Amino acid sequence: MKIKRIIDISGTINDKTTIWPGDDGIIIDRIQNIENGDACNLSTLHMGVHTSTHVDAPLHFIAGGADVTSVNLKRFIGFAKVFHLSVQECIRAADLSSLDINSGDIVLLKTRNSSFDLNDVFHKEFVYLDESAAKYLADKKIATVGIDYLSVESYYAENAIVHKVLLQNEIGIIEGLRLHDVQE
Repeated sequence: MKIKRIIDISGTINDKTTIWPGDDGIIIDRIQNIENGDACNLSTLHMGVHTSTHVDAPLHFIAGGADVTSVNLKRFIGFAKVFHLSVQECIRAADLSSLDINSGDIVLLKTRNSSFDLNDVFHKEFVYLDESAAKYLADKKIATVGIDYLSVESYYAENAIVHKVLLQNEIGIIEGLRLHDVQE
């Protein structure tokens, strides 16, 4: 099989990277510097694992769930289907039902979130999946779902039901994707 193209859709990590409210932020500290006579340049990095483009492991919302070192990485590798959805608030099952989504697919959702600068302030009113969309994707038995902001779930969600539906059905979650320049 010939790979037609690979597109880097991962975000940057620096001191301006948008972070989830309440997270510590990003600290990059140069601990060795060639200009100061050290043998090399070396930095330490302190940040939450929910920073920039990242995956969510079941342990994120399921007590006793697998951590990221135990997740099967095969669900994140392969050809992806990118769908541009022109919804304003959230993605519902009805928004997904006409799309070519099949078992085992990697589904990446491009929304108005892609217009946000992810090296700026956090936007609480981002597009997210509602419970019906999560259940629809679980019923389809997709491998992975990705979205173009820092969560698949509403900022205001209290019970993490979207995450739980996806993670309990062994669906990989990728958050913080950079899809602005990616076509369907």
